Amino acid sequence: MEASSSRSRSEGYPSKRRSSGGGSGSRYGPTAQSLNDDTLRSIFSRVDDHFDLAHCSAVCKSWNTIISTGHLMRDLYYKRNPEARSSSITFSTKRYFEALAMNEHASTLTGGSAEVHQWIGHPMRATLCRMKSGSVLTGMGDKVLRLWSAESCKYMNEYDVPNSKMLVDFDFDENKIVGLTTSQVCIWRRSGPRSIFQSSGGTFSHGLCMSYADPEVVIGCEDGRAFVYDMYSRSCSSIHRLHPSPVTCLAVTDDQLIIGGSTFGSVAIADHTSGQRLGLLKSAFTPTVIRCLSFSANSHLIFAGSSSGYAHCWDLRFVSAVVVLI
Repeated sequence: MEASSSRSRSEGYPSKRRSSGGGSGSRYGPTAQSLNDDTLRSIFSRVDDHFDLAHCSAVCKSWNTIISTGHLMRDLYYKRNPEARSSSITFSTKRYFEALAMNEHASTLTGGSAEVHQWIGHPMRATLCRMKSGSVLTGMGDKVLRLWSAESCKYMNEYDVPNSKMLVDFDFDENKIVGLTTSQVCIWRRSGPRSIFQSSGGTFSHGLCMSYADPEVVIGCEDGRAFVYDMYSRSCSSIHRLHPSPVTCLAVTDDQLIIGGSTFGSVAIADHTSGQRLGLLKSAFTPTVIRCLSFSANSHLIFAGSSSGYAHCWDLRFVSAVVVLI
């Protein structure tokens, strides 16, 4: 009886050591990996949202290949925009997603809620503001720089500007504050005294802007040159000719590029290591003064604001103006 009972249990339940002979014979049924390309393509074609389809394409390489080679993004676009089929304009997935993302961001900004804090920080107007690591630094209207908490908006510290000097630009990090006058660089320790050094090893005059990345500060000048100073040796390490006109704003990237705007509305790119000017970016619109710059390392995009109210954007991978906003 025991033998018979043991045999019936053995015949009634498969052994765990027995091979299933492939993914289709799994005791839990078929999985997504066991579906063939045609079946997956049929499933993906029923997704009616571009963002959901993009999420599917990011799951793995095989899904991305199925979605891209099957032109499912394009088909979904034509499904939503049937009049585009008769258009002579070639469909570009990249451009379509860029426009889709811009619209999504704009919709979020206009429709979302925002909490606004406002306080009086200076007796005179503050013409410049920097924000980093939860702190806000304001100043330029008077001879005082004030540091605030971005979370509580509370006053943290203040730093006096040298007598008879007017700051034209400043920046900071968690340890120090760096300010620029027309001919000097001032350094304040966040928890210590101020130190000032006159340029040595290379003379700059009429400094207009600066960009700071420890241990160096890059100074843009009225003569179109950019001076690079080591703040510890207090000496000029290199000089770069960016423009024939004044340098109005600067940005320094992690991969040793110096980017500078000008009064002619152009943006120059120079290699910090070799000193070679790599390119000159120009907008198709009327040249105006470039007032501010920002570089996005993740997307290789340079953003610039001009005096005429335009916001410019260049993609360094294609070196062309990809969008201009008014």
